[in-house]
Amino acid sequence: MMQGWLTNSNNLLYKIILFSVFWFFKILYRNKIYGAENFYPGAAILAANHASFYDPPLLSISTPYEVHFLARKTLFDPFLFGSLIRKLNAHPVSGKAQDVAVFKTIVRLMREGKKLIMFPEGTRSKDGNLRPIKPGIAMLISRTGAAVIPAYLHGTYDIWSCHRKLPKLWGKTACVFGKPLHFTWDSSRDSKEQQDEISKKVEDAILHLKQWYDKGAIGSPP
Repeated sequence: MMQGWLTNSNNLLYKIILFSVFWFFKILYRNKIYGAENFYPGAAILAANHASFYDPPLLSISTPYEVHFLARKTLFDPFLFGSLIRKLNAHPVSGKAQDVAVFKTIVRLMREGKKLIMFPEGTRSKDGNLRPIKPGIAMLISRTGAAVIPAYLHGTYDIWSCHRKLPKLWGKTACVFGKPLHFTWDSSRDSKEQQDEISKKVEDAILHLKQWYDKGAIGSPP
């Protein structure tokens, strides 16, 4: 399958690196992609489970569009490395005012019609199971009106969990994209109640994708 970012992106370094990573996962881990038809032009948050260092690159090469990331500001301090990750669509977030910086950056990216990768669990799972979704993603949705494309990443925990220093050089990975989730914020309702509802719907969507894959990946992802 020809990835859209290979032909549509104007970022040459992005295309070169993602092309290399695409074939790295294809050859070593027989990566398969499901549900790419659920993507559309325009802004969206890609919300996926998170169990491995491999999750960001796997999700990036599996999407048909360019994606963007948030990264700690300190990672940009070394000039060469900072320049590299900027070319790969990473955006700095200050640790001193993280919530404000995250909000401002995401609002800007959504207004520009970008796709942004987020792992709404907040940290890597220590056992491979989906952790509770934190309310942060619901707060961002309430302010930006962004749609959410749920994603389930299979195999990365077994290959490179937080308990391993180095990844296995064999295994099987898959990336499953679900149907977009659209939310309408009602200012007359309790904010926390709506945030809990959004977080639960995102969590359920990721779990349903996992169940669909585990049952044999028959038909189209839910």
